[in-house]
Parts: sequence; structure tokens; C-alpha cells
Amino acid sequence: MGIALLIIVVVAAIGRAVTKNQSKRRNRIVWGILVMIVLNPFVSWLIGICFAIFAGEGFAGMGVMVILFIAMFFIGAFILISGLLTKADTEQASPK
Repeated sequence: MGIALLIIVVVAAIGRAVTKNQSKRRNRIVWGILVMIVLNPFVSWLIGICFAIFAGEGFAGMGVMVILFIAMFFIGAFILISGLLTKADTEQASPK
């Protein structure tokens, strides 16, 4: 579980560093992709395993994992789509 938590923290730090001083459009696109592809499996696995240990039932943990995976995928897709539909800032797009 420690490795999954470490991966989540490292990916979040990398995402923060990549999107620093960028436009809202680029932030949403990058974070949508990160949530859907990188963070989603690790977060859902970590929460599912913790729930399975707490409940004492592996199938309950698996069910939580599946529900979280699907929910977080849709959240990431919504963030990505909102970034794709956001108009580009004219101040940052034009060179000075």
C-alpha cells in the first residue's frame, strides 16, 4: 500500500509542476488525463483494499474498487472535456 501512496503523491507533484503558470485550459486537460489514466487505478485500489480490510470481506473491497474506478474515470473525463471546450486565452496565445 505504501508504493501506491508514493505513486499517487509523486504523480500529483509532477502534475502540479507541469501545470504551474499554465492556462486553465491546459490545467484541465493535463489533470483530466492524469486523473483518468494514472491516479484512478491507484486511488481506487488503495481505497478498495482499505475498505476490504476494514470490512473483512474481499468482495466488498472489489465492489468498492469497481465503483470508484468508474466514478473517477467519469470525473477525469469531465475535467478533460471541460478543458477541451474551454476557449484559449488570447493573452497567453499571442506572443509579445
